[in-house]
Amino acid sequence: MNKVKYVLAAAGTAFLLPAISFAEEAAHDAAAGKPFYALAKGFAVGVAAMACALAQGKIVGSAVEGIGRNPGASGQIFTPMLLGVAFVETILIFTLFLSGINA
Repeated sequence: MNKVKYVLAAAGTAFLLPAISFAEEAAHDAAAGKPFYALAKGFAVGVAAMACALAQGKIVGSAVEGIGRNPGASGQIFTPMLLGVAFVETILIFTLFLSGINA
């Protein structure tokens, strides 16, 4: 039950924090007839950040497990791991760029 509470708290924080951070922009967009524009941008960035964090954790965890099983292959595992993490992080950067949040 505690895991469910932690996941819901993280999702709620990821969902609400960007919208609160850009409240001034939200007020401007609400006057322009787009009341949920900032909320949608915050939701998109929150979902992308959560997915990227989970993906990066999985990539690094698998790489560390592989290095633990075969320490001699650490050089062959480390470079693809870094490339994978960089590609996953690019997804979040693209989401930030496309949502119009310039932070």
